Amino acid sequence: MHLLHLLPPEAAHALTIKALQLGLGPTLKNKKDLSIPLFGKFIRNPIGLSGGADKEAAALPGWSKMGFGLVEAGTVTLHMRDGNPQPRMWRMKGNAVINWLGLPGSGLEPFTQNLIAFQYHPARRELCVGASIASPDGVLEEFKILAQAVAPDVDYITLNASCPNVAHDGDHSFEYNAAMQIRAAKEGTGQGGKNVPVLVKLGPTRDATALARMVDAALGAGVDGFVATNTVPFSYSSLITHHSTLTWPKHNDKEVGGYSGPQLLDISCWMVSEIRMRIPTSMPIIGVGGVQSGDDAKRLLNAGANAIQLYTGLIYKGPALVEEIADTLSS
Repeated sequence: MHLLHLLPPEAAHALTIKALQLGLGPTLKNKKDLSIPLFGKFIRNPIGLSGGADKEAAALPGWSKMGFGLVEAGTVTLHMRDGNPQPRMWRMKGNAVINWLGLPGSGLEPFTQNLIAFQYHPARRELCVGASIASPDGVLEEFKILAQAVAPDVDYITLNASCPNVAHDGDHSFEYNAAMQIRAAKEGTGQGGKNVPVLVKLGPTRDATALARMVDAALGAGVDGFVATNTVPFSYSSLITHHSTLTWPKHNDKEVGGYSGPQLLDISCWMVSEIRMRIPTSMPIIGVGGVQSGDDAKRLLNAGANAIQLYTGLIYKGPALVEEIADTLSS
């Protein structure tokens, strides 16, 4: 971990993915039975990898070996994207990260090829695989095509509708756009021959009324579950405790990127508990944001999440974090 932190963040991330592809990642020791029912199947534990960590679904066997119960690959877009100009990822004090990646990736075809290849890997039986999808320009047809393409090879799909890099129709509310995207994705999964659950990832908020509108709109559109929450953009930085102490990165004299780190945990827990009160008990919630210890994971699960996801905590604590969470849940 010390050596990785001597490298620029993106270089360290690329090296990690390559190591996992080569089978050089660690193996989680056997733990007590932590299996849970999720998406119509039993998964070995509720510890997940967040969307954005493995954009190409390139290292799925390595994540499984590391001990994850679910991995949300992507976010995948229909076409190849270079993303935003570098630098676009910054390590911040307090075990936090600000990223302004801009959804870089090779596009749908390489992504689906990696998913298909993993279907024949023995580790596929142990891992719940999701796909995070997005249209940078908010094109509904793209959500439909993406969902149709990935549905046969995943256990669930997440609409990254709240990503700061995803365009929203200025003539409509976020609730309207998200509802339309859910309907498009649901149509796509049906045409893909496998009606996998479609979840929507909600952006961070402390506004109970606004959150209720988002949840009700998604339910009305037929959503199958929720992911809470996404990174915090500068325009919402007042949500973060001591936000004024953060030196926010700039591009062309404008603050850019979204915060992820420990200060997101309180927001995530609050959102999960609010969502849980508004949806059927059988509907899944994945909690993500600020989990950097076993106790953090327990907080999110106790708030009402069925599973949790990691990303920034993994950057700072490495694979030991997965084992710490498994130990905490086992005890």
